[in-house]
Amino acid sequence: ELPEQAQVTLTIYDLIGREVTRLVNTTQEAGFKSVQWDAIDKHGKPVSAGVYLYQIRASEFVQTRKMVLLK
Repeated sequence: ELPEQAQVTLTIYDLIGREVTRLVNTTQEAGFKSVQWDAIDKHGKPVSAGVYLYQIRASEFVQTRKMVLLK
């Protein structure tokens, strides 16, 4: 949930910290949002199953969490 309009970025990283892809990098209106990742990296190549990190940034808010990609 985004409480107010903000510049939002949603970035996927591997466990070493390398950027895999950036799913969102736009100004978003307030409200509930959802994003689906097609398991493709920034070069258009499929990524392997495993553990990844995702980071959400919106104004001053920053949150990083783990996720498991299953194929």
